[in-house]
Amino acid sequence: MTKKFIITLGRECGAGATLIAEELSKKLNIPYYDKDIFRMVSDKSGVLEEFFHVNNERPGNNLLYKIIKDLKPSDQKPSLGKDIVSPDNLFRFQSEMIRELAENETCIIIGRCADYVLKDYDHVVNVFVCGDAESKILRMMRTFSLERDAAVERIRETDKQRRKYYSYYTGRDWEAAANYDLCLNTGNMTIPEAAEQILFYLRQRKYID
Repeated sequence: MTKKFIITLGRECGAGATLIAEELSKKLNIPYYDKDIFRMVSDKSGVLEEFFHVNNERPGNNLLYKIIKDLKPSDQKPSLGKDIVSPDNLFRFQSEMIRELAENETCIIIGRCADYVLKDYDHVVNVFVCGDAESKILRMMRTFSLERDAAVERIRETDKQRRKYYSYYTGRDWEAAANYDLCLNTGNMTIPEAAEQILFYLRQRKYID
């Protein structure tokens, strides 16, 4: 590697983003973070990790953020007051940890609106991983030993929550290609091929040799 960078991976359920992160982690010898961010934030803040899991990818309900478009929880410092475990404050804790990671190491961050949280950083590569319905259903069935109907329902509900979560905390469209440097359809490629596309882009940007 020639310089520090962060890869953020937005993803549709069943598109294989975690598998891509694992592949990139091995090839680049860098860590990737998903729900383990909850443990890291819990250790630092003293807030029980369970609160982060319960509120995982669930939007808050603060009308002020909806009314004032440019006012977002990620731009504020976490509160240690009575709202310490509110969804918005838990998001602030996560955002603070994501920025700390971006300032101190090269890594991959899955989800958590990381592309938006790091929007003012110049060493970030934002990737969105999607797929056709059939490929995502089959991957979910295979990965989690689900029946087809259960896989379809999990994809539908998970993506619904992610779409609402991203919109609430960023004010942007989760699936808009303009938010990302790369959009990969894993229905048209294998996981190693998808990882290679990202590696190719990193080489083009001179992040790696």
